[in-house]
Amino acid sequence: MRQKMRNLKPSPANTHAEGVAACGISGLSCWKQHGTVVVFLSMKYEIDIMPLLECAFYDKKNVFIPKIINDRLIFFQIFEHDPNGQWNIGIFGIREPVSRKMLLPKDFPCLIITPGLAFDRNGNRLGRGKGYYDQFFAELDTHNLPYFSIGLCMPSQIVDHVPVRPWDKKMDAIWDSSHVTDVRTRTRKSRRLFDS
Repeated sequence: MRQKMRNLKPSPANTHAEGVAACGISGLSCWKQHGTVVVFLSMKYEIDIMPLLECAFYDKKNVFIPKIINDRLIFFQIFEHDPNGQWNIGIFGIREPVSRKMLLPKDFPCLIITPGLAFDRNGNRLGRGKGYYDQFFAELDTHNLPYFSIGLCMPSQIVDHVPVRPWDKKMDAIWDSSHVTDVRTRTRKSRRLFDS
């Protein structure tokens, strides 16, 4: 399944259009209820995250993005004044923050916008195989840090069933295009109707 999903290569215009549509997340009550938003930086063929970052800054959110350090995801804050100049290119060619202000327990609860190769309507997520996000969620759960997770994807990344292992973390919701699936009720609703 990973290979099949990697072979999906949407155009830059499509990934940007999906990124603009993803700004609808800012209309969800879970967005409004959290002052801290944890966001990934897009890789090639992933949804363009920049429009959503702009929404977060407009809404005065505290925004954190990941950096891989010693095989762990560590999140650092970025700031509105210069979002395009706040990262370097890290391992795997992924943009990483240059900020030194780490995500700390005092920054919780938070909303975590999560990437993936594929998702299903039960909230299961297929990552890239390194387990970084599963480890991150496990650490948060171990320390009882409250968060709400949204899997962000394009409609083509929704599949009938994602194979899971016992340690894989389900998402609380799945966002694709202009709709969101409430995993708790397995209902797909317009973003305007969704209440987390």
